[in-house]
Amino acid sequence: MIVLELLALVVPGAALADWQPDPADKRQVRAAAAIDKFRASRPGIESYFDQAYGFAVLPSVTRAGLGFGGAYGRGLVIEQDSLIGTTGYWQFTSGIQAGAKNFIMLIFFRDAEALAAFKERRLQFMGQAGVSLATVGADATPTYNDGVAVFSLTNLGLMGELTVSGAKFTYRDLE
Repeated sequence: MIVLELLALVVPGAALADWQPDPADKRQVRAAAAIDKFRASRPGIESYFDQAYGFAVLPSVTRAGLGFGGAYGRGLVIEQDSLIGTTGYWQFTSGIQAGAKNFIMLIFFRDAEALAAFKERRLQFMGQAGVSLATVGADATPTYNDGVAVFSLTNLGLMGELTVSGAKFTYRDLE
């Protein structure tokens, strides 16, 4: 056991292990707070941090819909332990839906190829079903799909849905 613990200290591990937010950068502080909230409410998320090559964190995504709807959010992209860029999320939904909510989104990239595909800004189509009430509600892909696992955690809202949607992520390198 002692040998394994020592190896854990020496061998590079989690994508977030060494990333520290710049206290003078509000975006980074909000992203770190969102990660802390996820960790506090979903202990199982730690294994994703341990295995991920990198991740994106969007501390505030807002969705609204009544028949048709949409969502928008912005966040940061971390590769290994370095902040490398910013991301935006746009979504259009159609179906049975009513309500509004605000949530945190975490996107884990299993390897460099998955992160590279994310940077290419491909449009994705998906189906969704869910209910959120006040601060209760969480969604996730149970495993990596094409090297990507997506988790969300509701901050506040009331929303019910059975929808089809198109989503697009944008990526911009830090300048």
